[in-house]
Amino acid sequence: MRETTTPGLRIKTRQAVTEALADMALELFDTTGFDQVTVADIVAAAGISQRSFFRYFSNKEDVVFGDRIPSAEEVRGELLRHLDEGPVWDALRATFRAAAVQMDDDTGHWKRATRVICHTPGLRARYLEKHLAWTDALVPEIASRIDFDGPDVELKAQTMINTALGCFDVALMRWSDSSEHLSLAPLVDDVFGFVQFPHS
Repeated sequence: MRETTTPGLRIKTRQAVTEALADMALELFDTTGFDQVTVADIVAAAGISQRSFFRYFSNKEDVVFGDRIPSAEEVRGELLRHLDEGPVWDALRATFRAAAVQMDDDTGHWKRATRVICHTPGLRARYLEKHLAWTDALVPEIASRIDFDGPDVELKAQTMINTALGCFDVALMRWSDSSEHLSLAPLVDDVFGFVQFPHS
C-alpha cells in the first residue's frame, strides 16, 4: 500500500525548503550585492530550475522579505500584550524587544537580511512601507493610552511610534554590521533607554 504524506508534513517540508533557499540566496546577496545577483545565479547555486524557484518565491524581493517580517496586525497584537504593564514608551520598547529576541534566535539569517535591506535602496523603500503600515496600526492604540492634554494626541502618538522605529533601526544597523558577538535584544534596550517621553 502506498504511504501518503500528510498535509502538515508537506507544509513543514515546503517551509524548510523555502527557508534553506532563502538563506542561500541571502548569502549571495550579502556577498555580491542584491542588484548584481539574478534569479539564474540563485538557481545555479542551489542546483534547481527557475521553475522550481518560482514555486517558492514570486521574485527576488520575496526572498528577502518572505513572511518572516511581522505584519502590522502582528506588531499591533504584540503591543497590546504590553500596554497594560506600564508606561506607553516601555510598551513600545517591549514590543520591539520581542521582535529582537526572535531575530537573535536566527542571527545568521537576520543579520544578512538586514544588511541586504539597508544597502539596497529599493529594498529599503519597501521596508519603510512596512514602517508606515505599522505606524497606522499602532497610532490608535497609543493615542488612546497616553497622558496628553494637548489638542493633537495623535501627533504625539505618531512621534512616539516613529521614534521607536528609529531606535529599532539604529539597533538593527549596529547589530548587523558588527563583527562582535552582540545580541540584538539588549542592544534594543540600550537604544530605547536613550529616549524619554514625559507623561507617557
